[in-house]
Amino acid sequence: MTVLEDRPRPAPLLAGHKDAETAQLSAVRDPIAAPPPEVASWAVWLSRLGLFATAVIIAVERPGPWLPAAAFAFALGLAWAAGWRGRQLRNIAFALAVFTSGVNYLSWRFTVIAIGGHPLPGWIIGIPLYAAEMHAAIHTMGLHIGLWPRNPPAEPEAYYGRRFVPEEQRVNPFQYPIYVFVPTVDEGEEVLRPTLTGILAARDAYLEQHPYSEITVVVCDDGFVAKKPTVPEMAALCESLGVIHVVREVGGGAKAGNINHARTVVGADGDVLLGIFDADQIPRRDFFLKLVPGFDDPEVGWVQSGQFYGNRTNPVARWADDQQSLFYRLLCPGKAAHNAAFICGTNFLMRATAIDSIGGIPTGSITEDFAASIRMAANWRSVYFTGILAVGLGPLDLASFFKQQDRWARGTLNIMWDHWRDLLLPAPKGKKGLNAQQRAHYLLATTHYWCGVRDLIFCIAPTLFILTGISGVRGATATDFLLYFVPYFALSIAGFWHAAWDLTSWRCIIINYGSFPVLLQAAFRVVIGRKGDFTLTPKRRSTLSPWRTAQLHLIVVATCLLALVKLILRPGGTAYWLAGFWLLYLCMMSGMHMILVILDSRQDRKEQRELALFGGAAPPQALIPRPDPHQRRHRRRRPARRLPKPRTAFAGVVVGGAMLFVLDTSAMSAQSDPLHLTAASLPAHPFVGVGALATPYGGTGVEAIEKQLGLKFGTTARTQEIDDAFDYGWADSIAANGGVPWLTVVFSQNGKASLDSALTAIANGSDDAAINRWAQEIAAYGKPLYLTVLPQADRNYSASSGVANGGIPQDIPRAWAHIRQLFSQDGASNVSWVWTPGDPGADAAYTPPASQIDAVALTMAEFPKTTWSDPAQLLAAAAKQHPGKQLMLQVSADGTPAQRAAWLQKLATAVAARDDVAAVVYQEAGPVDDLSGADAKPWALTADAQTLAAFQQLAAEMEQVTN
Repeated sequence: MTVLEDRPRPAPLLAGHKDAETAQLSAVRDPIAAPPPEVASWAVWLSRLGLFATAVIIAVERPGPWLPAAAFAFALGLAWAAGWRGRQLRNIAFALAVFTSGVNYLSWRFTVIAIGGHPLPGWIIGIPLYAAEMHAAIHTMGLHIGLWPRNPPAEPEAYYGRRFVPEEQRVNPFQYPIYVFVPTVDEGEEVLRPTLTGILAARDAYLEQHPYSEITVVVCDDGFVAKKPTVPEMAALCESLGVIHVVREVGGGAKAGNINHARTVVGADGDVLLGIFDADQIPRRDFFLKLVPGFDDPEVGWVQSGQFYGNRTNPVARWADDQQSLFYRLLCPGKAAHNAAFICGTNFLMRATAIDSIGGIPTGSITEDFAASIRMAANWRSVYFTGILAVGLGPLDLASFFKQQDRWARGTLNIMWDHWRDLLLPAPKGKKGLNAQQRAHYLLATTHYWCGVRDLIFCIAPTLFILTGISGVRGATATDFLLYFVPYFALSIAGFWHAAWDLTSWRCIIINYGSFPVLLQAAFRVVIGRKGDFTLTPKRRSTLSPWRTAQLHLIVVATCLLALVKLILRPGGTAYWLAGFWLLYLCMMSGMHMILVILDSRQDRKEQRELALFGGAAPPQALIPRPDPHQRRHRRRRPARRLPKPRTAFAGVVVGGAMLFVLDTSAMSAQSDPLHLTAASLPAHPFVGVGALATPYGGTGVEAIEKQLGLKFGTTARTQEIDDAFDYGWADSIAANGGVPWLTVVFSQNGKASLDSALTAIANGSDDAAINRWAQEIAAYGKPLYLTVLPQADRNYSASSGVANGGIPQDIPRAWAHIRQLFSQDGASNVSWVWTPGDPGADAAYTPPASQIDAVALTMAEFPKTTWSDPAQLLAAAAKQHPGKQLMLQVSADGTPAQRAAWLQKLATAVAARDDVAAVVYQEAGPVDDLSGADAKPWALTADAQTLAAFQQLAAEMEQVTN
């Protein structure tokens, strides 16, 4: 069923009329008077190569916070010298600072991704968490791509993306007939009449100045296809207003198919312009007068204007309009400046020849406008007009808003799958493809809606860490966090709000975060291949309670609060408190979204009362006056201050940047220097001792052996678990003989490893309470002490292994440094730190920094029926690997009496030949776990007289004090 008005096509303009039109065009089009200075292509590629090289250098070196500070100061000075001023000057500084801090953070963050773990491997959360952070960082840096300084037009309402066109190449855009299409399904007369009235008023204003032009208005009605009862109502409305009414009888292609069908019916092809308005978008009288001049460049394919909401008395519409303002007032001008503007579905004009060059409006996407933009951008230019030329209806409730977001998300994410070749691969031979800037902007747009998945990961990661100890980060310290994350985060926030000032409000951030549940659902549907149908944003309030839309947010808040309660009742280390602060941030964001839920709920009750008051005949929302967003109150701009002289300003920037460089470098140097505690005094001659045993010798074990040998040991070795307490009596008894106790603390419980035993858990603070207790007790002891932590960490049987249970070698130095830092904070400076690997001669991949080690321990356990080691060779290898370090020996042997005695004599000879051995301790039970069992007895010194005598001679040769 089609209703057509027989309207002739316009005749060609006469010569005199052409001159008149040209004069009018010159008066209104704000032309670009002169071409911009040309930049050689090699210079463009050289700058890109330089930026890439800078990113690589930052990623490799990770210089720390001084680099963003220096970049900010350098950019200010350079931009000032180049003539930039005001906001554009600051944009340059923020762009470079955000870029350098972002690359610096991401490169450091990559080095602390958790890979292993127990019971779940760390990569399950570590890799998704890093991907989420990378997504956020890339889009933060991408924002500044669009904000990169450009020469802005002098007028507040202006074109972005227009280029200089020589006079002889310009065309008269007013000669083109214009067809305006208004697609509708079931919006009804109360919505459509104001829109058509506004279009007709804009047509009249245009024809007053350009009487030889023509504008045809077409309502594309899909009510019949959708089985809606509004078709007769629309037909009567169109007849009363004198516009064409086209009804489609066969569906397909949703909005795009509807418009394509109407174009075919009215013959809107060839050298004409096409305009499209959504059913609720009311144009201003100067709509055509503002947009048509943009087509004086024959290569311009479309001119887009913004989409804003006029029903800002509605809380959801007001918050959604702030979100729209972020896109249309901040992002779109920058994209257009790089010839990467979008067709946004409404409030725009385009050439019929441009859209027909790709076969018409694409019908395979529910965001047909964006799909058309990507396909046309390679061959046609795009322009964006910054003024507000049309005002429409925003979503009336959260359910409608989320329905809108779901459609946009599904359509945009699907475009990534459908057009990834256009965005990522070179164009086929003989065809023109997108340039680098267009690819960057369109890739940022197609990946934006993954933010739903990103925000869910940001909610899960800290909660999982506090509740279970499973971390996506390994080995990061609080200092690392301050050096890398804080500068990046602070600069990103400051750069965003500097750019968005007076353009939008905090509400845009909250409502965008509040959308993550529906964006998550949209992403899931796209991944499983369910594109879904085209859905209209409802123009009436839905019956769904606002609180139903907030279910996931309520779950997030409840879970975060549960984790925070656990953190308060069972406090952990610094890493846990940092996770707690992030949970507070998430609670704040979800809590602020709850404000909108409450406002929407109040609005619902208010409208219900109005319906009851007027007997169900309250005026529909569409008829409420829609104020022009220009009338909204903005902060008053401060008067411009007189700028300082360039020379003075540049000098101040250089001096300030140098001071930041020196201060930050000094601070970083101080931090990067390893923690150095006062080492316990090492003996002039090696101490000799045994590993402490309970029995089978009677008494304390050690005292029984001393009695049999007739000497007092200079040291005794003891191993305790992390939950044990420091034995002051044991340590004091050794110190009373002039010796130094040797303590080994292992992160196990009842002989078994736990989640808190993992190196990442230690580095992230899971054991901080126990470590602090040990540090305080040892500090209270006050006398010198040898201390080993993370023993045999280079072996897979260690409780805190760097080669098993999810640990990797790089975890060991971080856990070691973290333990030392806690000891330093608690004043335990009476410790000599003993690094005890399985093979100290080949432990380069595992060892902490040399400056964090006071001594190195060798473990020699000789088993029966094996080839026994040469002590001299092992000592030489360890000394070569750890030059300048004192060596401490833990030895044991199980063999024939003669074999054991001979080996101990060989050991005594090797030790006597060196001056870097601090202690020799015989482990009475050898490697046997059950110290009192039968398996331990063959290892004991007193198992045979020959071994006991050999050890007694070894002690005597080392000048130990005897009774």
